[in-house]
Amino acid sequence: MNTGIRLAADLDAISREEIERLRAHNFTQLVTAARRTPAVLRRWPGLDSVHSLNRLPELPVLTPAALADGCPPHSMEFLIDGDQPGMVLRSSGTSSKVKMMYHSWAFNEQVSTLGARGLRATLPEPPHRVANCLYGAELNGSFLFTQEIARLLGARVYPLGNVTGVADTAKMIAEHAIDTLAAPPGYGVDLLTSTPPDMLASMRTYLYIGESLGASRTTALTDALPELTVRSLAYSTTETGPIGYQCRRLSGNDHHVHEDAMVVEIVDEETGLAVPDGEEGEVLVTPLSDTGMALFRYAIGDRGRLSTQPCRCGSQAAVLTLLGRARQSLNVDSETVSADQLMSRLARLGITDPADCQLQVLWAVNRYRVRLLLSPSTPKDITADAVVAAFADTVELNQIVTGPRCLGFTVEHVERSDFERTERGKVPTLYQRLVTA
Repeated sequence: MNTGIRLAADLDAISREEIERLRAHNFTQLVTAARRTPAVLRRWPGLDSVHSLNRLPELPVLTPAALADGCPPHSMEFLIDGDQPGMVLRSSGTSSKVKMMYHSWAFNEQVSTLGARGLRATLPEPPHRVANCLYGAELNGSFLFTQEIARLLGARVYPLGNVTGVADTAKMIAEHAIDTLAAPPGYGVDLLTSTPPDMLASMRTYLYIGESLGASRTTALTDALPELTVRSLAYSTTETGPIGYQCRRLSGNDHHVHEDAMVVEIVDEETGLAVPDGEEGEVLVTPLSDTGMALFRYAIGDRGRLSTQPCRCGSQAAVLTLLGRARQSLNVDSETVSADQLMSRLARLGITDPADCQLQVLWAVNRYRVRLLLSPSTPKDITADAVVAAFADTVELNQIVTGPRCLGFTVEHVERSDFERTERGKVPTLYQRLVTA
């Protein structure tokens, strides 16, 4: 499939003016493709008046729930040029409905290209032998994403997946002198902190994806393997593809934005208006592609701040700092859930008001406990077993309360005053923190 999208070979090597020219060109390609597809144009009737990037904020924010409602097979309103060949992936967690993402082969190639370009900027030299320990089933894309990146970088890849036991993966690393591990934080930290260092002598780089690694797990890795390079594989979502990458000066929650392929906006969570450069807000993303799915101003569920000041590495690409999940969604051990998803399952047990419950995830480095707090207004006979049964048909919630890193799940009937509050005094339905004592 032909595409008019132009990507820089090395985004960090071009000027700010060239970045903006590429972004403007690719935005025009997206808008033109969206306008020629009647179903997409009906979805965004205001698109006719959006002739340039500065008019993008005139379009409404696309919520995860609205995307789920309009995804195939329910509707074709996001598919540019209709139902075309490609890859189908599943993304859920930020609404009570599953989102089925239709990526054209051209868009999938763009995703892989951006992933490989990001790692070239991240690592001093390309990986040679990669253990791919990402989750590879149930229409999840991260495993295939890593496979493609390894291919484009000329590496040898070992497609182990995360169902391979830690001991077996460690043995494979030792026997084959594997130098790079790609894995979710939970699996990666388990492997790298529990394996004897002599079995990991060949290991040079750990690449994580799916959630933030966090300070405590980073410290655990540093203590176990002081010479290990730890970097984000990519800041990416199933819906949008790679949004950001790390140069050799960035780590943790900081990523350069793939500005020739993504428009990132930071808006006030309450008003929806843009915030000044460097201030915190909700992250909206518009992927620039003229094939696949048109997603204008998609609320990916993260909070962050954007800086357009030049990075110490010399790159002119903006830096996005992630500051956690926005509003009522949460990342737990690579699974993403939302208050809507939680409430849709608790409704089966007679709990319909979010003010009557709080799901708490309490971390101790690489393990966590889950508490579901219920107010006196809820039925008194609700047990942990009943809640687990209600979660059983939801992959994300079920994995959080039954997964290998969960130390226990309890249901507790308490007064509302015992619910945790934010710094602003609000009571979140979803709550997560590190327990240090």
